[in-house]
Amino acid sequence: MTQYATATATRNEPGPLRQVVIDFNECQSKILAAGVKSAADWEPMNAYLDTSTFKRVGAYLEVLDFTEYCEFLAGWAAGGTHFEFTEFHVTEIGNTLFQEIEERHTRGDAFIRKNVIAVYRFNADNKIVHLDIYEQAKDSGDWIKDAAREAMEA
Repeated sequence: MTQYATATATRNEPGPLRQVVIDFNECQSKILAAGVKSAADWEPMNAYLDTSTFKRVGAYLEVLDFTEYCEFLAGWAAGGTHFEFTEFHVTEIGNTLFQEIEERHTRGDAFIRKNVIAVYRFNADNKIVHLDIYEQAKDSGDWIKDAAREAMEA
C-alpha cells in the first residue's frame, strides 16, 4: 500500500537523520583518506548502520548486505579512487532522508561525474537500514561496475 507524506517546513539546521548521514559520510571520507586495503577497513561504518538488516540497492540493481557493501567499497576504492561530492538538496521526512548530490570520482586519468539521489531509511534507533542509489551519468566507469559485480559474486 502506498503511503503519502508531505513536508511543508524548511529549516537551516540538520534534523536528526541528517546528522547521522553527515557523520556517516564523514566516516566514509576518513576511511577513504586513510587508504583502503580490505573490506574490514570499512567497519567503522558500523556506528551508523544496523549491520544485521542493512541493504544497499545500487544503480545497477545490485542488492548488497553489510558484508557485501564493504567488499564493494573495497573494490571501488582499490587503485586510488578519489571521491568527492556536492550536496544540493536534502529532504528528511518520517524515517527517510533523500539526498540530491553530484558525485565526482577520479582514478588515474579517468573522471566520472554523476547526478545522484541517495535514499536512506532508518530504524527506530536512527541507524541506517536501507540505502537506495539512483543516478544519472554518461559513463559510470568500468571500475565501479566491476566492484558492484564482484561484491555480488563474493
